[in-house]
Amino acid sequence: RNEFFGGLRETTDVIPVKETTFEAFEKLMFFIYRKDIDWSGVTVPEMYDVVNLAERYIMPELMDEMVKQMENVPFANNDDLLNIAHTASEFNHLFPDVSSALLLSCAKFFQKSIPPSARLQFAIDQSGTGKEATVLQLLSLAKDLPPVECSNCGSVECMDGQLVVGIDKFTVGLKLRVNNSVANLWDWFFRRGHHIGKVYTVLGVNKNNNTVDVGGGIFDPIVVENVHTFNYLC
Repeated sequence: RNEFFGGLRETTDVIPVKETTFEAFEKLMFFIYRKDIDWSGVTVPEMYDVVNLAERYIMPELMDEMVKQMENVPFANNDDLLNIAHTASEFNHLFPDVSSALLLSCAKFFQKSIPPSARLQFAIDQSGTGKEATVLQLLSLAKDLPPVECSNCGSVECMDGQLVVGIDKFTVGLKLRVNNSVANLWDWFFRRGHHIGKVYTVLGVNKNNNTVDVGGGIFDPIVVENVHTFNYLC
């Protein structure tokens, strides 16, 4: 910062700033002049350009701001997650505080988006991509995080695909599929067989007669001839 302000500032009309981008330097100036910075649409590599300037000009306040931004980086999907985590790993030796914050954010998304039963296959799928070490790092970080309940079934160990057993398990908003085994029951097939495999959301629950409304105002039984009607769809 002394390069631009104070007694040690440059006195020339033009101060060359090398090894950065216009966009990164603009955000540096905005931060100095306390202008609002629009971080939407800024990629993680572009954020690291700003981090580099914060390090170069010894601006701890800007570095703290970058840590906050890294903690709130959005992830579009699992491929995006892996690419971002890999970038964080590559910069970890240069900017450990910022990269650690980003990697922790990646681990939290990893924990929520990939159930434990699918993580080994996810790691195997990255073989030969050059990102194997990144996956191992995510696995290690996720292992140390507190357990997260599934947003649909409410279980720490996601119940996706399993039968919904008991009326108390049905809550408004719960996403379901019709159990394929119900197709073997003619009465049920006649009423709803053509809906087997489709997505349903619980709209109402009648605990008095063990029925649920999953659309059309019809309350359907949760058990038909000793066969459970629905599976979780998480």
